[in-house]
Amino acid sequence: MRAGRPVVVVMLVMFVVLVLLGLGAAPASADGRGTAGGSTSGAYIDESGNPTVEAAELAGSPDRPSAPTSNCTWEVLAHTHRLVVYDDDGAPITSPTGKWLQKLCNGSPVSVGGVFAVPARPPADAVDVARRARRSVAIPDPVIATSPPADGKLFARIPTWLWVDETWWKPYSATASVGGVSATVVATPVRATWSTGDGERVVCDGPGVAWRRGLPESASRCTHEYTRSSAARPGGTFDLAVSVGFEVTWSSSTGAGGRLLPLTRTATRPVQVGEIQAVITR
Repeated sequence: MRAGRPVVVVMLVMFVVLVLLGLGAAPASADGRGTAGGSTSGAYIDESGNPTVEAAELAGSPDRPSAPTSNCTWEVLAHTHRLVVYDDDGAPITSPTGKWLQKLCNGSPVSVGGVFAVPARPPADAVDVARRARRSVAIPDPVIATSPPADGKLFARIPTWLWVDETWWKPYSATASVGGVSATVVATPVRATWSTGDGERVVCDGPGVAWRRGLPESASRCTHEYTRSSAARPGGTFDLAVSVGFEVTWSSSTGAGGRLLPLTRTATRPVQVGEIQAVITR
């Protein structure tokens, strides 16, 4: 590991560069609406006055700093691509936007991630933020239900009602925030595709109909009729599986929105299918 450069020397060089370039720095308010040279600190200071993770990560700070106390503010320190700051290992840190932020507490600079100048990054792309939210949507596996009940025995030549638990069949959402841009995705289940284990497939637009006493057989179109017993199968069962497809939409704080690639969730369970033997009496 290379020896770290003294912070005092870095700060001295930084201010000398600023003086030579004739660059002023106007303070930014804690919500990031202060200006400097016609620019704002933009998306790199959040509503609490903290630098975003994206602004801080190049400065070697893996975590978002804690909320500032009332005597701490942020300012836009400089607008220049000619300034270079070094981390504790002597590696150079540059600002891709040419904008640098600084945290002041009691009027004095304090370090963030070991340095006193935090590089600001371009605003996050709303689509990328939405994709991050899509990856974080928490959707449990679907809950399979049948009639006759699958924990007992199904029967050949008798229609089996198939459905996904109604409490599970609902929209799921998640929100992600990056670089001052937030995006929310909503995943809505639209279709259930059943693989019945005997080589057949049933596609249902919706969760299917939960069987209730008094419902006619025609009340559900999401049914399957096995034609043979599962006795000859390994374990004496068929694998009944369902794959639920979700449509995914998104909206963002920038006003952008639209659709993303669909999601799927699957579940499988064994079912035993028997045959009802007919007895002829005279």
